[in-house]
Amino acid sequence: MRAYLGNRVGILVVGLALLVGGVAVLLAAGERPGDPVLDLSFFTENAWARPFGVLVPLVIGIVATRWLLVALGWGRIGTRTGSGIAMLGVALKGVQGIGKLYVRLVGDSRMRISIDLLPEADPAEVIGRLNAEAVSRVRGLVGRGDLPTLVRLHIRRR
Repeated sequence: MRAYLGNRVGILVVGLALLVGGVAVLLAAGERPGDPVLDLSFFTENAWARPFGVLVPLVIGIVATRWLLVALGWGRIGTRTGSGIAMLGVALKGVQGIGKLYVRLVGDSRMRISIDLLPEADPAEVIGRLNAEAVSRVRGLVGRGDLPTLVRLHIRRR
């Protein structure tokens, strides 16, 4: 869940900025129908406000761009393999406290396995299963028995 925190914060910041901006424009347009909506004379008269007038939209634009790139999947390495996840689930069947399973192939060079464990899980049992059969079964399913594999265990506190 932590991996998506930045994505959610970015969405929140951009959404709130757009909401506040939209409400401000609607209120300004409703009060003075004949006047222009945006009066930039504040920035031309006050030199101290110019950097804020430039930096705030720039920061909002950077946050929105970062959110878009993350949402498009940039930064993720490799491709997810559903059959590998299914085989890993079969190999770890009966182990209590397993949350989520992830299997990604990074090109033809390596494989990544991530396992989220709940607090009541026994890490020793999971590691024993992984050493005994699970990783080799997933490698065999993918068709690369000698593929270097990185296994990450994440144990949740709550």
